[in-house]
Amino acid sequence: MASERTELDSAELLKKLRLAIANQPEEVPDGWKTTLQWSQIWNISPNAAGIILSQSVRIGKMESRKFRVITGNRGAYPTIHYRQTQ
Repeated sequence: MASERTELDSAELLKKLRLAIANQPEEVPDGWKTTLQWSQIWNISPNAAGIILSQSVRIGKMESRKFRVITGNRGAYPTIHYRQTQ
């Protein structure tokens, strides 16, 4: 009689782990906002906000970090958020 398989092979395990991680949104800490959120606060286009934010990160006035958040019909997806540096 063959023994029962109790462990997943490595490819199956990796696939299941990635799926579990991909579906878990993260809580975004206070102060972190997306490009769209900053554009609405500043009353400018998202494109203009993106340019300002990327240049601000380069000079050290803002910092960026990806958080996995729910985005439309894509589920939880890594999205860049920005906050002012201290």
